[in-house]
Amino acid sequence: MAVKQYALSHMQQRNYVIMASLDVHGAFDAAWWPSILCNLRALNCPRNIYNLARSYYSERVAILHTNTYKVERKVTAGCPEGSCCCTGFWNVLYNDLPNMKYSSHTKIIAFADDLTIHTEKRCPRRKLTQTPIWQQLKNGHGAIK
Repeated sequence: MAVKQYALSHMQQRNYVIMASLDVHGAFDAAWWPSILCNLRALNCPRNIYNLARSYYSERVAILHTNTYKVERKVTAGCPEGSCCCTGFWNVLYNDLPNMKYSSHTKIIAFADDLTIHTEKRCPRRKLTQTPIWQQLKNGHGAIK
């Protein structure tokens, strides 16, 4: 809904609008635990919640059982998709991107692992793809692993 409202409001003003939708392939499987814990610290997370997250992300093992076979693997990344804490941990991990400083013409809309980047311009004297946000995306964002 926020995406539609942003686009419609600027299109009604006869502005050009460009949008990119980013999909992180295997996002919940690839969530890097040290980054989540580091971001929790940076967000001044209460100690009891931080310790709970640290405990949750320590010594995790995935086990596959069949009738005659058992395999165990140490798990070092990922959030259990569908769990009550999954989107919260993902938002903590993703927090840097929506909170970066962008031009007044740029808006970031994010929910869980879905992210859209919008920029608008009344009269594109320069191509919208040459605006700072698009250059940052082209060059990569080092804070996200």
